[in-house]
Amino acid sequence: MAKGRYQKWLENENLVLLEGWKRNGLTDKQIAGNMGISVNTLNKWKQRFVQIRQALKIGHESANYAVERELFQKAMNGNTTAMIFWLKNNWRDKYNDSELSPEERKLAVARMKKLEAETKNVQLRNKSLEENGADVEEALDRLLTRLDKEESKDEHERPADS
Repeated sequence: MAKGRYQKWLENENLVLLEGWKRNGLTDKQIAGNMGISVNTLNKWKQRFVQIRQALKIGHESANYAVERELFQKAMNGNTTAMIFWLKNNWRDKYNDSELSPEERKLAVARMKKLEAETKNVQLRNKSLEENGADVEEALDRLLTRLDKEESKDEHERPADS
């Protein structure tokens, strides 16, 4: 990366150019090519310079708003496809027609139970540590290990349809 090469891209007219490229749908790779730099350099500059990051973000958001406005206009003018798309994405609880399969539902329930159990374990561990200190942590680890082994054993012994 040439020293100071980024400075010209921090000037207002070049920030507007970056914003316009992003608004027109160019990818970061295409924008980097237009700038004469690698996409890795662009990514570093986005992290380092808020002006560059903001210009690209504003351009992207402008494009989204423009497309959203056009879609809304098409829906309001009676384009059935646009209407369906709009409702499925903006009123999901009423118009979402995709459902989880029974297997996916079981998996989701199992994940939630596991997450709840892990959360409860962490809360109990933290409470015990606050109350009793570090020596309790070792005993708690042994207890949790034993519970995990019993839970694994129970899962393997359960019938497949439960």
